[in-house]
Amino acid sequence: MSGPLRSAAILGGVILATLAVYLLVFDQVLMPYVVDVGKVHVPKLEGLTVEQARRQLRQRELRLGIRDSVNHATLAAGLIVDQTPAEKQLVKKGRRVSVDISLGSRLYSVPAVTGGSPRDARLKLESSHLRLGDLAYLSSDRFPEGAVILQQPKAGTRLPLGGRVDLKISSGPASQPKRVPDLRGLRIDAVEDSLRKYEMVMGQIQEQVDNGVPAGTVLSQSVAPPRRALRGTPIDLVLSVQQAAADSSAQPEGSASPTEE
Repeated sequence: MSGPLRSAAILGGVILATLAVYLLVFDQVLMPYVVDVGKVHVPKLEGLTVEQARRQLRQRELRLGIRDSVNHATLAAGLIVDQTPAEKQLVKKGRRVSVDISLGSRLYSVPAVTGGSPRDARLKLESSHLRLGDLAYLSSDRFPEGAVILQQPKAGTRLPLGGRVDLKISSGPASQPKRVPDLRGLRIDAVEDSLRKYEMVMGQIQEQVDNGVPAGTVLSQSVAPPRRALRGTPIDLVLSVQQAAADSSAQPEGSASPTEE
């Protein structure tokens, strides 16, 4: 390489090295003084409304950005579901915090289940991410015994995940004997509702001492499954009552006291 070219190459290398050192010094030493941007911790935004989140971020000189809208099982529509950067992360002031907004629970359409059996209704509801609710029986000349007559809510209604659908089941014609619920073991406060669901009514109530079960528990009933009864039949019950234990310290009246010495 000739002398002039070698000199030019050396000069170029020196210039590049000098420029690299200058840029490093400028970035590490001078820039912090030229642009002094402080840092803050990101607040927790989950569960807040957009306006509440915007106010909290503004207090820390941060900005809010809406990233997406998503369904959420527990957070109501309009509340913040997720955020980036995460809570407590240290960021420079002026940073944008992106959030996802809840659309509320995803809703599922209630299928039509009338005319089929309760088992078919349960399978249809489960495939729609819903649940079978309360069953009640109703006399019907139109629908055969065991067929679903009515559903509540009606088909097409939209419910959240796991929503319950109550059914009315045909018990056959009004003159036909009806199934009787098994009330044994139930507490008295649940009996009347069970009888009503089977088109029966409460009959007479007797009591029987039984310390083995809680007071007010049904011990027996006048008509029990698998027997049937006509619609509106009163069902008599025997309920448990508790008998207090005798006071061992008490002595029968007139008994002799221990002999004193």
